[in-house]
Amino acid sequence: MEKYEEISKQLIDEMGGLDNVQSVARCYTRLRLRIKDDSKVQLDKISTLDGVVQATSAQGKLQVVMPEYLDKVYNYMSEQMGGSSNAAASIEPTTKEPWTPKRVLNSILDAISNSLTPMIGGLAMTGLFLALLNLLTVTHVITQGSQTYVLLHMMGNSLFYFMPFMVAYGASRYFKANPILSLILAGMLMSPEFTKMVAAGGSIHLFGLPVAALNYETTLVPILVTVWVQSMVEKLFDRPFFNKFGLVKNFPVLLIMGPLALLVTAPIGETLASYIANGALWIYNQAPVVGITALSLLIPFFIITGSHWVFFPVAFASLKSLGYDPFLWVTFAVWNFAELGMTLAILLRAKKRSTRSLAASSAFSIAASGITEPAVYGLMLKMKKPIIPSVIASGIGGLFFSLMHVKVFSLVTVSLLSLPQFIDPKGGNNFVAALIGALITVVAGFVLNYFWKFDESMFEDNDSEPIAEETVNK
Repeated sequence: MEKYEEISKQLIDEMGGLDNVQSVARCYTRLRLRIKDDSKVQLDKISTLDGVVQATSAQGKLQVVMPEYLDKVYNYMSEQMGGSSNAAASIEPTTKEPWTPKRVLNSILDAISNSLTPMIGGLAMTGLFLALLNLLTVTHVITQGSQTYVLLHMMGNSLFYFMPFMVAYGASRYFKANPILSLILAGMLMSPEFTKMVAAGGSIHLFGLPVAALNYETTLVPILVTVWVQSMVEKLFDRPFFNKFGLVKNFPVLLIMGPLALLVTAPIGETLASYIANGALWIYNQAPVVGITALSLLIPFFIITGSHWVFFPVAFASLKSLGYDPFLWVTFAVWNFAELGMTLAILLRAKKRSTRSLAASSAFSIAASGITEPAVYGLMLKMKKPIIPSVIASGIGGLFFSLMHVKVFSLVTVSLLSLPQFIDPKGGNNFVAALIGALITVVAGFVLNYFWKFDESMFEDNDSEPIAEETVNK
């Protein structure tokens, strides 16, 4: 039996079996499960499984941080639940909860999170690609506007431009909609014929009804709303009579959803995204220092609970309309830098080898790929003491970034390798300000955590010899 199979089976047993799982999804390092009965989850036992850094459970949501085995455990559980990433023994909870504002908010967060999950890896790669292209452009290695630049920009921008397709795929898996039909609807919104009509600037009508002349490239919310409605329409036709038609059983759904997407759902989604983005920008324009600093202090708690996904549509909308994000992605950046400082402080100050080992791997994870979960769950939340100094360091970084009006020009997970995302293609000192801000935040995270005593007694290793006496086998 493979190691991941053993871990998967133990995990399934400790969370009450597959019958207790409503859905399973994942992000960078976390397995995200919706649980029917929290009382059946053996959280302490899950936390001790091999490869598990941390496990948290609350209000029907179980998050298991396990970067080492995540891919294979996720695939194994998906296969056991029917071969779909969100399949489950029972789609609906055993007890129907009333629709409350809290449940609505949780549903929105789940929809955004699970719809974006399949494109996370691509987002990281293409974002870094564009950041490096910016670096080559400002250093005059590549001339902006040249055919080489155009082709390279096309390569890096493909995911962002065709985002409706990516989101349609993820949303169809979450809402249990037909994925091909979801991609067809996304194709309608991205069709060259439709984009030409929009670019022409005239009015557009379908059977005499006005169609909103909107450009849906790089959008997220319009197709998300559309696939959600599609899933409900499909349920209306999920009847034995229509199943007799085989491959074309969803033809009535297409007849309804095609016009409905152009006339209603996509424009509503774009309007919602615009209101949210304009609201965020209004806050930024009215009080950028207060807004960014406050969010920099709060963003750790959004990330810990996995609710930071709600900010992604706003960041994408800002990138589309302005060409950069001056607000939300900056707060992700300062938190990553603050956590990097924390891990370095623990690495130098810790006495136990196991603590130092985890701190070193966590620091490398942040510096190389911008993944903070091992640091957050394996060190900060486990020790508890580093929480306050890390949040303060994030606030200090946010204050500096806001005072200097630092902007992000490519939405890639923030790490030392992806710093070129702060390069303004038009020139200026944005990149220099970002480098200084990153240094200030890392130093603040390091100093505050180094002198803010932490307790490492929860780590099993009792080896406490000085670091200088450790022999490293290279």
